[in-house]
Amino acid sequence: MDCEILIVGGGIHGVGLLHDLTARHVKGVHLVEQHALASGTSSRSTKLAHGGLRYLEHFEQWALVREAIQERTLLLRLLQGIVRPLPIVIPNFKSDPRPAWMVRMGLFLYDMLGGDTGLPSARSLTLEQMYQAAPYLSKERIDKDMLKGFLYYDAQMLDDVIVRIAAEASKRLGGTYAENTTAEKIEPLSKGGYRVTLNQAGRRSEVTTKVIVNAAGAWCNSNLLRWGIVPNVPCLLNIGSHLVFKPEAVAGGTPEKSAATLLQNDDGRVAFFIPWNNRWLFGTTESILEGDPGKVFAPQADKDYLMQAAARNLDLVDAEKNVDEFFCGVRTMPVKQKHQKAPHQSVQASWIEKPFESPFYMKSIDSNISALSRETVIDEALPNLISIYGGKYTTYRSQCEKLGNRICARLGVGGTPGTQVAENWFLPEILKEMPEIFDTSAPLRQWREA
Repeated sequence: MDCEILIVGGGIHGVGLLHDLTARHVKGVHLVEQHALASGTSSRSTKLAHGGLRYLEHFEQWALVREAIQERTLLLRLLQGIVRPLPIVIPNFKSDPRPAWMVRMGLFLYDMLGGDTGLPSARSLTLEQMYQAAPYLSKERIDKDMLKGFLYYDAQMLDDVIVRIAAEASKRLGGTYAENTTAEKIEPLSKGGYRVTLNQAGRRSEVTTKVIVNAAGAWCNSNLLRWGIVPNVPCLLNIGSHLVFKPEAVAGGTPEKSAATLLQNDDGRVAFFIPWNNRWLFGTTESILEGDPGKVFAPQADKDYLMQAAARNLDLVDAEKNVDEFFCGVRTMPVKQKHQKAPHQSVQASWIEKPFESPFYMKSIDSNISALSRETVIDEALPNLISIYGGKYTTYRSQCEKLGNRICARLGVGGTPGTQVAENWFLPEILKEMPEIFDTSAPLRQWREA
């Protein structure tokens, strides 16, 4: 099989690029995913399509916040019901690391950067309004310690459902993909392009392609090392852990009628308590993964951290007994300085055997993880071998559009971008013909193991 572009990785960025290129009528675009689509981080997020309110603490990330808010607005229009508005309460306590004036200023900037989003502007809340919006908040702590209360809007999404819809839309636009398929080996061709050995459940085949896009998330550098390429971009793998509580964990609280809450912890980190799929989702923390992301389990220390935060801030009924699930996702955080490789440096055998113990997966950084940018980093290790590192789920579409522009200009193919157009999503048709894509009744673990 010959193709123009081979995408490796079936998360939101890989499928998003497949969708972007096929919506431009580019022919010969194929994607391979080592497991099932959205089986990794793209199904293990905090389920928010948001601008990133806390990123406003870093001036250099304001442009990212603006882009994310604009993309949130577009997703709300394109994927109604899949992405929907979410009111979020912020209780501001005396001991919070961010004082009330800072929160108020942040919310003002958030609204200003977003422009006309169609969502209500942020506002202050009375105690009664806060209890009504978030009945699960600890009344004892609010009565004793709260200074101010605020309400703002972001959006909630069905993260893995978006991946599946985009993949199906890509098929209808002429793209192809294969699950349970690994790109084992690549070989540069003398005339340009690559020969790639694919392994689909033990069956090997070869494909030639002009461009390879390595969109494998946490496995990006692992892929490069297996292909005999020294990566340019070291990264840190960041664990985001989430507890899912049964609906009865909140006495008298109905998830579909409640707002979410953004809580500030004493160490400066934030956590979201969110109504989700008729349950309650609580996360996230910021641990560093030191092993294989394919074998990761949510750390017990993260569960303890979240349970302590819940005990302090929330009125939950039998919290431990009402935990329905504990899961984590692994975010790839590119570290901006490039690896200083020696001229003609080759890949060591130990790096191939144990890639996540190589220097291209960092185990610590000098700064706080929260200070690392969520911007997408695009790197070209070899001509026309492009890797995508990091990025926010919310900005995936715009980032894939930028990369699609670059690839199409280089190959001289494709028309104008099209994923901003509802017709290229085929949402009514997919909903009618493939209702199973939208089924969210199964626990998260079943989606991951599909």
